[in-house]
Amino acid sequence: MALTTLTKTLHRNWDNLVDRLRWGHDKPIDVANYIGFGRPDYLYLTGRVLRDRGIGRDERDQLFHNLVNNFKRFNSREIDDAEVEITWGNEVFKRTTDSEGYFHIEHRCEPDNAPHFDDLLWQEASVRVVRTPLNGRVDHLSHSDVIVPREAEFGIISDIDDTILKTDVTSRFKLKTMVHTLLKNAGNRHAFEGVSDFYEALQGGPDAKGSNPFFYVSNSPWNLYDLLLDFLHLNHLPRGPVLLRDFGLPAEDTVQSYQTHKADMVDKILSTYPHLPFILLGDSGEHDTDIYLEAAKNNPDRILCIYIRDVQHEKRAQRIEDLIEDISTINVKLVSSYEEAAEHARANGWIV
Repeated sequence: MALTTLTKTLHRNWDNLVDRLRWGHDKPIDVANYIGFGRPDYLYLTGRVLRDRGIGRDERDQLFHNLVNNFKRFNSREIDDAEVEITWGNEVFKRTTDSEGYFHIEHRCEPDNAPHFDDLLWQEASVRVVRTPLNGRVDHLSHSDVIVPREAEFGIISDIDDTILKTDVTSRFKLKTMVHTLLKNAGNRHAFEGVSDFYEALQGGPDAKGSNPFFYVSNSPWNLYDLLLDFLHLNHLPRGPVLLRDFGLPAEDTVQSYQTHKADMVDKILSTYPHLPFILLGDSGEHDTDIYLEAAKNNPDRILCIYIRDVQHEKRAQRIEDLIEDISTINVKLVSSYEEAAEHARANGWIV
């Protein structure tokens, strides 16, 4: 908690200095449009209004460029009190960004105002910044993708760190994690062997033609969103909402929110689609198993399977095995590879 408070204070002081010197105020407006999710009568969408950070997107960048780009990601110049209009079908939502530049929508829509559905999985919301405190009236238009599954057989919720992306969160003092975060980009971050084939098979379902939605939930900060989205694309992983958390700077952010973020988002996804079964994927490095088991207990008969990738840590693996022994009504598999997971899913008729 002390580190979070210190970080918050330093960031605020830096922001105040930058504002007084007007550094970066000549940069164009940029909107970080995070993929949303919903139903025809419901929309969950988050975004952020920023000054353009000039981040390079070349996956062949050198180490120094990666360090500079990642510094820019964490030193974002947010625009607070910006007025934003979000259009979803015939609904128009007006929002004002908070102190960190975020806007958020969680709204049940009238069925007559729902967007026209011409895709089994994807829709689009328009995001227009109409005013900022510095620029006055503006007209900055962008778009956010929104996943709205219409004919899915099941949904998939996946962790990111050490589930699909090699992060080494179990390393001593998380030093390897820091190296990955600061010095690497989407092109030289590594996905685990077999994960792409398995995830694509899950999206396709038992006939390989399905449109099963993916949701990625992680405690990584929103600052890394663009890098993680590029990582999914480069490694041929299914596109879907990447639900992260703030860096820890807002006053309301606490250690408790860090611990509950994943569980809260899993609950939000499951409650959004109450008639859809789910497969949950995580790893044994942290507390994915505990979160998923609790979700399964709270949603009887809706969780087809929980796959936990073994991070090859003896004590953590033993802990997961002990948890599994105590649960006889929930299908939990501790797997050493995604080939093993795929074999189990195929035997159960979830993939071909």
